[in-house]
Amino acid sequence: NSQMSKLWKRLSSEEFQILFDQGCFVSGRIVSICVQSNQSSSLVGFTMKKAKRTSVQRNYLKRKLREAFMLIQFFLPTDWHLVVIGNNAVVSTPVERISEEIIALSDLYKRKYLENTLKISY
Repeated sequence: NSQMSKLWKRLSSEEFQILFDQGCFVSGRIVSICVQSNQSSSLVGFTMKKAKRTSVQRNYLKRKLREAFMLIQFFLPTDWHLVVIGNNAVVSTPVERISEEIIALSDLYKRKYLENTLKISY
């Protein structure tokens, strides 16, 4: 856990809300991500899609998302605010596979985002 605190801090609930309002969503099969780039810090949050779950189940699944994120945190830009949103597939998916999807979605976001910024600059 000490590694995570060095690089990525946790989003506060206000920051979570701002990210959901202003961020860009990219959805995958296991997780979705919500990103805001060009931020002055690296912030991350984890949540699960609403479903009938106990808090114990929710916490376990969020821990799984955190673990998946920690495997790949060094491959992500340091100026991102990021929320990883798990869906039901998280339950049965190995951590490494979740990590792969987070990377794939972040690449997708970069492509979408860069295309948009290029369009604006003309």
